[in-house]
Amino acid sequence: MKPRLAVALGALGMAGVLALTGCASSGKSEKKPSANDIAAQVKEGVSESGAKLVSIRPHRTICSQGQHNLQSSYQCPVIGADWTSARSGIARLTIGVPDLTGTGVTGADFHLGSSEVVRVRNKSSVQPTETAYPTTSFDVPLTFVEKLAYGPRSWVRVYTGAERHIDATVNSGEDTAAAVEGLAYFMKSVDQTSGRTPSDAAMGGGLFDRLGLGDERGSRDGKGVEGMHPR
Repeated sequence: MKPRLAVALGALGMAGVLALTGCASSGKSEKKPSANDIAAQVKEGVSESGAKLVSIRPHRTICSQGQHNLQSSYQCPVIGADWTSARSGIARLTIGVPDLTGTGVTGADFHLGSSEVVRVRNKSSVQPTETAYPTTSFDVPLTFVEKLAYGPRSWVRVYTGAERHIDATVNSGEDTAAAVEGLAYFMKSVDQTSGRTPSDAAMGGGLFDRLGLGDERGSRDGKGVEGMHPR
């Protein structure tokens, strides 16, 4: 890794660590964040090398599709993301599971629409440290984060070790997880920072319009990365 890129990712990683450590689960009594709360949690900055940085701390999915081989009945995955202009077409997707002990997140399968499944396995070279619960960061195309943020229906299966997984809704079409809103605001900030135009996924309406982003422009570039394969 080039020294400047390492500095950029390291700075962004530290920001992610500070955010993640304050995101431990507090059980079912946890107050659901409002859209304004989530928007305010999008962080922007500049690294020592001059790279632009954007991040959103992980927020909850909706645990409504069943959970398997778990140690607790209320282990609901959280999803966050960060981005640096040093790698403009790639985002770092962070997946965690509050209250999970004895193992970590090894990967995830995202089910988009009625038939598309995207396997996320390519671990980032920069990982969160000293978090309050198990988290793993994966390198994914920025356009995938955009599709996840604005797609009409999606759910995720998070793998946490041998024969262990957690199923959770991301967007049911009627209910959207806080994680979705967080990614939408994250994408808006990345688009404004980078000056890119939106992909077809971002222009599809739904949450995009509900957040008042209908006239904005998102990203159209971004290549696939090894370890993330449609199935």
